[in-house]
Amino acid sequence: MTVLDIGVVASGGCEGCACAGCDRDDDAEPPRIAGFDTAISMAEAAGCGNVTWWNTIRAHADDPSVGEYAASVLLARLIRSSAHRLGIPAADVWTAIRRSGRLPL
Repeated sequence: MTVLDIGVVASGGCEGCACAGCDRDDDAEPPRIAGFDTAISMAEAAGCGNVTWWNTIRAHADDPSVGEYAASVLLARLIRSSAHRLGIPAADVWTAIRRSGRLPL
């Protein structure tokens, strides 16, 4: 099992990569994604297979679309990070995912 560094995922890359998302001060806090807490809570509920809990989180969010967008941002960053780790060009990973129906995580 590969452990992902949330700091790398939140920043969009890691030291030495060419994705242009890696220019960050390692001592600085990574920027907080709007809706991050909602997205993580919704992911936890979905991971448990608890649709009622997921829907409750969504229904009680100030703006559920912010959490949903944050979930998409986080998924995209995880996919790019995984592609980078596997040596797959980020531009090619999207087509590969669509073709295979599987995530390279």
